[in-house]
Amino acid sequence: MAYAVLGLGLLGLIASTPFVLAALAPTNSDWGKLGDISQTYGAVSVVLSAIALAGVALSLLYQVRQTRTSNEQAIRDSHLQLAMLALSDPDLLVAWSPPGTPVDLKRHRQHLVTSLALGELLQRFRIGHLPVEKLAVKLDGHFRGEIAREQWEREGPGWRRTMEAGDRRDRVFVRLVEERYQAAVTAGPASALLEFQDRPDSS
Repeated sequence: MAYAVLGLGLLGLIASTPFVLAALAPTNSDWGKLGDISQTYGAVSVVLSAIALAGVALSLLYQVRQTRTSNEQAIRDSHLQLAMLALSDPDLLVAWSPPGTPVDLKRHRQHLVTSLALGELLQRFRIGHLPVEKLAVKLDGHFRGEIAREQWEREGPGWRRTMEAGDRRDRVFVRLVEERYQAAVTAGPASALLEFQDRPDSS
């Protein structure tokens, strides 16, 4: 907004200056000399106009980016609400992207949470809060787990089709995910599940 106000203020100043000068100029002024001055002023006004227009353009670009970020966040929040609804009710979970291969209910829930975690990384990457280098580190940790690897094996083709049809950042994201997944598989077996997951409740 500051850029927009500054730009509009400069444009207004440029447009009103000739009228102000005409009103203030004495009746016996040397108009030839004033004409030379006005030519110099014209060159300066072009520079000021360019600066003002650049300020307005920057302001508009910033507003467009902010609007896009807000829209993406609203979509993400809606998606999260649907996911939480599905996770809370097994009868609804079967309607959420049914698996292509048989999988038990517990694993299906785990895969959904892992998919949501990837979606959160994608959102942060899209809005510029997560650079490529840090995203790679996050993905390396993500694919240490066997559930994350299973989820990508199962849903990776769908992610790739969707992301490759998106913009440049989407394509960079999905290619990096695939790269770090392959690197994790090459590095060796996934980390074992946490011990407490299969331990009876001692309470």
